Amino acid sequence: MRAFTVQVEETALAELQQRLAATRWLDDPTGGAPGYGAELAFVRALCAHWAEHFDWRAVEARLNAQPQVIAEIDGIAIHAIHRRSSRPDAVPLLLLHGWPSSVLEFLDLCEPLAEPAADDAPAFHVIAPSLPGYGWSTTRSGVSPRRIAAQMAELMTRLGYDRFLIQGGNWGSGIGTEIAREWPERVIGLHLNSVNGSAPPVEAGVVLSPADQALADIYAGLLRAPHFNLVAQAPLSVAHAMNDSPAGLLAWLGERLRDWADLALPGNPGLAPDWIVATTALYWFTGTAASSQMLYREAVHDPVPERFVTVPTGVAHFAAELVMIPRPWAERHYNLVRWSEIAQGGHYPAIEVPELFLEDVRSFAQMLCAPEKTG
Repeated sequence: MRAFTVQVEETALAELQQRLAATRWLDDPTGGAPGYGAELAFVRALCAHWAEHFDWRAVEARLNAQPQVIAEIDGIAIHAIHRRSSRPDAVPLLLLHGWPSSVLEFLDLCEPLAEPAADDAPAFHVIAPSLPGYGWSTTRSGVSPRRIAAQMAELMTRLGYDRFLIQGGNWGSGIGTEIAREWPERVIGLHLNSVNGSAPPVEAGVVLSPADQALADIYAGLLRAPHFNLVAQAPLSVAHAMNDSPAGLLAWLGERLRDWADLALPGNPGLAPDWIVATTALYWFTGTAASSQMLYREAVHDPVPERFVTVPTGVAHFAAELVMIPRPWAERHYNLVRWSEIAQGGHYPAIEVPELFLEDVRSFAQMLCAPEKTG
């Protein structure tokens, strides 16, 4: 375990500017028609923002304002923000991101989670790792979500936490679920803002409401999404181009960062150019276009058996979340003690609706953690 500071070399910043200026723009045969993927105008506007307005050093400063560590676990380097609270009653909280996100999703929440303004609000020791293959965490072939779950549990041990809460979305949801399955005695509670899981068998007689059926249909469609099948079968094939072209990487990530957010939320910060470019820049400077997508393939080749999660589980269903099974399905997979219907927010609620996200995490913790002390 060693302390870590983010520092991108000036030469990398200069090279990025050269690559952005030399972008070979496609001759759009659609004339800007929707439905063909990342629109030319969308990508050009984001690239212009990246080249002319975006300040990576400001992102670095925000990251380095939080204590960070690198831990060598299972032969790979795991990067994590580790913000301990000053409160003696603080509870460890493991925050797990997904793709195409990063630890930036939780960056602005570290302080309010660790040092809440209200004395009666729960306080947390915040641990926000970069998943293996993301950011400053390395990976290799064979590092599947099930293996990452073991690495995250070991990280918490190394940091001195015997028991802890977990919050996760996207890949973080599946990894957090596996930690809760394998080490239930260590997990105080599991809070999820996206939930995967199979439908119950027909003979179970589960009847869905029209709203739940619509949710099930959206979920089924997402599992057939082009990005999922492409990167699950050949993650390197598209990564070569993205690793060479910042515009290409921005088109691939930016489309999903935009389309998986709540498009109906006025002024959604998840749609702000600075958020989309900052996330893309993190992938660019760390060279993780390929390694982050490997997780899709590893998950297919090392599937996690579905077993009931006995750990108390809370689900925050943000209105525009795509990766969400209906509540009657979730009840067959989890010891569900809380289900919140939240009227706004999409796939990145910690960025889009941070106050609503904080409120639900805090309320869930207060349900479970009154007798708990720091690990």
